[in-house]
Amino acid sequence: MCPMCPMSSMKSVVIGRQMMYDGSQIDPLWAYEHLDVRGDSVIVFRGAMDVVHIKDIEDEKDGKAIRGDSLIHLIVERFDSPANMRHAYYLQRILIVCVQDVLRNLGVTAERSGDDLFVDGGKLTVSIATAGISSEKIHCGINLTGRGTPAEANAVGLSELGIDPDSWKEIGKEIADRFVYEIKDIESDICKTRPLA
Repeated sequence: MCPMCPMSSMKSVVIGRQMMYDGSQIDPLWAYEHLDVRGDSVIVFRGAMDVVHIKDIEDEKDGKAIRGDSLIHLIVERFDSPANMRHAYYLQRILIVCVQDVLRNLGVTAERSGDDLFVDGGKLTVSIATAGISSEKIHCGINLTGRGTPAEANAVGLSELGIDPDSWKEIGKEIADRFVYEIKDIESDICKTRPLA
């Protein structure tokens, strides 16, 4: 590994207590301010969702409710200088593919459309990516149940698909670790590739 191109030190951290996701967790430095997790990270927790801090302008204009009774939440923060909205969305797609891979290994075949996963037409995930001055942020929520979601979302949860919701920690940790591995692997490839002259 070249000294000028250090490997990612991104951490994955699982929070045991339940927390409500309201959208404020997508703010910069949330993990450091509230959980004392500093630097690049993937935070995993379980909880309900009722988004009042909406970042998607279309959702806001349409008055969409973004709610659910119980989800696995993954909050990614990656520090870059400068942070980049395009990179945030690329990272988001990598995260969703990691979710898809882990669920496939559990016997859940989900189809991906953009940054969403669907099972037999039922929406399994919700996600957003954005960027600030110093970091890129991503939220991905995976429904543990379809209960509490707006009817128009046509949501499905892992419990309805035969997955024990009590296994959320193992599932979330595996997704986070897979994502961290992908980021490290990409950075390793960057460090060993000659640039175009």
